[in-house]
Amino acid sequence: MQATRLLTIIVFSLATACGGSTTVTGTDNTPAPLSATIDGAAWSSHLPSASYTNNLVVVAGVDNAITTTVTFGFGATAPGTYSVGFANTNAGTGIVVKGGKSWGTSLQGGTGSVTLTTLTAHHLVGTFTFNAVASGGGATGTSVVTNGKFDITF
Repeated sequence: MQATRLLTIIVFSLATACGGSTTVTGTDNTPAPLSATIDGAAWSSHLPSASYTNNLVVVAGVDNAITTTVTFGFGATAPGTYSVGFANTNAGTGIVVKGGKSWGTSLQGGTGSVTLTTLTAHHLVGTFTFNAVASGGGATGTSVVTNGKFDITF
């Protein structure tokens, strides 16, 4: 439980921090380094933040309109598939925040995974999907995140 609280603090810190560096120019024709489909709508972040420290992977991004944030984090030591669902053993969590409402995977009913194909001290590549349950701000139901992908150099 303490690891989940620590991860949540780190995740929210990264989500509100400025920046992360990428080679993306931010034009509409350039693929974003972090993208997904959220509740059936395309979403992307052209300037996500990421870190890999003490075997903890954290990725956070906000869209250009600054209306939706996606954040996920988990413990990892090598490329592979990691759970971010409820009651996982690697402190994993996935969070969606839209308009002050939030959904999370670390609550009962939350499911999801992240597959890392590249994991280095300064580069993360992979895919993700999760179903996050309502957790705050008057959110209801489940936020479904599919087709998630990331390729972030930091």
